[in-house]
Amino acid sequence: MAQTVKLSDDELLEAAKIKKDHFSRSLNGQIEYWARLGRFVEESGLFDLHKVNLAFQGKIPVEDLTPEEQHTHAWLLWQSLEELDGSDDSTLREIK
Repeated sequence: MAQTVKLSDDELLEAAKIKKDHFSRSLNGQIEYWARLGRFVEESGLFDLHKVNLAFQGKIPVEDLTPEEQHTHAWLLWQSLEELDGSDDSTLREIK
């Protein structure tokens, strides 16, 4: 059953528009492909997103993550830092 989903990530949409042509997919098909791929990764047991989130929260050392999990941890950290606009000094104090 088809459902409408609103995506707020403009970068994701732009990347999907580019990639869809490389693989002869529709825009919806490309995003569905990425969603299935993400689900597979999470369910495979080869990558533990829960551990990545624990490390991101500072509850376990980053060194306990696999190299792939560390890469995702770094990406999440980078995304969080990019979202800072300087208006929330308490967030910056937490990082220090």
